[in-house]
Amino acid sequence: MKNTSVYISAITLLGLFAGGNIIIWFIVLPFWQSLPANELMQWFNNYGPRVGITMLPMQIIPLSLSIWVYNLALERNEESKGLWLWVNVSNIIILIMFLTYYLPVNLQFVNQTMNPDNVPSELMRWEIIHIARTILAVLSTALAIIAYFKLVRNFIYINIKQPYTIT
Repeated sequence: MKNTSVYISAITLLGLFAGGNIIIWFIVLPFWQSLPANELMQWFNNYGPRVGITMLPMQIIPLSLSIWVYNLALERNEESKGLWLWVNVSNIIILIMFLTYYLPVNLQFVNQTMNPDNVPSELMRWEIIHIARTILAVLSTALAIIAYFKLVRNFIYINIKQPYTIT
């Protein structure tokens, strides 16, 4: 099977991104919600750029790899090409979420330009959008795993040698 490392790398990095989102949802977000508005914005000022530097490549690299895998699946007319298409659709939606929502809002938190009275409602919106992002990230990882196992199943099936029969 050609390019196995590309498939495995895409799945691994998709899973890493999904895991990072799960950690934010269940560990980091409750911590943020416990902070007063000014302390939350100070936290973002201190740590937000580091989180962004970590999370953005964790999204862009697996997206790039999954686009590559989708193109490989198209070239080879693999049964799993439709699943890889949906992996990419999910990840492009996540990228759009980042560019249109998270980047501007997180920069307001980092630069402390948001009115502190608006922070609780914005954090609630942030959580709702993050839940959607996490679900899409987990979905794209699951679809990638299913697509890979379809590929492996077909590879094994094609390469099974028929036993010799005596005629």
